[in-house]
Amino acid sequence: MAVKFPCELVGWTILPAIRKELTFYLVKEKKIERKKVCEILGLTPAALSQYIKGKRASGVKLSNADKKRIHSLGDYLIKGKKISEKNFISHSCEVCKKMKEKMICCD
Repeated sequence: MAVKFPCELVGWTILPAIRKELTFYLVKEKKIERKKVCEILGLTPAALSQYIKGKRASGVKLSNADKKRIHSLGDYLIKGKKISEKNFISHSCEVCKKMKEKMICCD
């Protein structure tokens, strides 16, 4: 049996779910231009479109608490100030950690 490291599973399940929720939040709720969202999240326009249409990360169901944490991350990303990489990593890892605790990537 080949093993899969937890971070591999996170990369295949949790991170796409976070990106999907972030794209919905930033485009639909915050009304940020798709081009700007692509820049912020490092996505291609095609990838952003697939997240919006539900073609990516459609199998992960997020709780309201998960969504709230992801929206907080989105708010952090769109602040007018320059974002330090250290603070972003800390904030995003906290979101991921909370989702991992519920074993989302093992379903």
